[in-house]
Amino acid sequence: MDTKLHILKQTVTNLLAAPKSMATGHYSGVNYHATTAISDFERKITDHYADFIPGDLASVCRQAGMTFDFPSFGLIVEFEKPVEITLYDDEHVLDENAKEAITRFGTLIFRNAYLAGKFRNQGQRNIFPDLHFHLDRGSNQDNQYSLFCRDPFDAVQKHPRQSSTLITANIIAYLQSLKEGRPPKQGQQSLYEDLFKNEDLSTHIGSTILEQAWTAPEGTGEICLIDNRLVLHASYYRTGQGYPIGVRYLF
Repeated sequence: MDTKLHILKQTVTNLLAAPKSMATGHYSGVNYHATTAISDFERKITDHYADFIPGDLASVCRQAGMTFDFPSFGLIVEFEKPVEITLYDDEHVLDENAKEAITRFGTLIFRNAYLAGKFRNQGQRNIFPDLHFHLDRGSNQDNQYSLFCRDPFDAVQKHPRQSSTLITANIIAYLQSLKEGRPPKQGQQSLYEDLFKNEDLSTHIGSTILEQAWTAPEGTGEICLIDNRLVLHASYYRTGQGYPIGVRYLF
């Protein structure tokens, strides 16, 4: 396993201490800057769902049988130049530094980065139904990390994509179900169908929902990683369905 991703440790530390700042570093000789996608995440949730949170968010999480530990949501690492990045090994085991970043921020996104050649055509290509927030992996499966990627060398994926990927914490799907008059079961659910269908999503994106848009310029590599134990995700047909994105399931 390439060990260069140890540089994420200091980046994570810096942004946990100062979530509205920008952290810098370098990987394989290429500089990057890193930011959090959504700072003050808990406050934004409690503001948006105030009518459905009697008390504090922690008490609602206990009631829902869920945990929540994201002061900030989403870590975005953007490189100054295109860079090949090694994120997992031949056994599909994800780098430990990437795992730590995902645990702390829920989502880890690399922009202007692409997988090494031997990994580029692995896995599958998927597109999910519009606004069906779900988990990729069951609780009995060990490979709980999902990696989504756009290959800048592929004839189709080199182009910006029409549909995006929405990512959010489990408790938000629970609260949104309550708001829509569909009281959910306790605990993490594997699927919430058609959430937010009757709402202006612009009031949620960047506040309670992170959007990985896949709209960087032609020939730009993009990679997004999540832990299915911590978050839910869905396709959002922003301007159309678009092409299937690359998917890997990692240990």
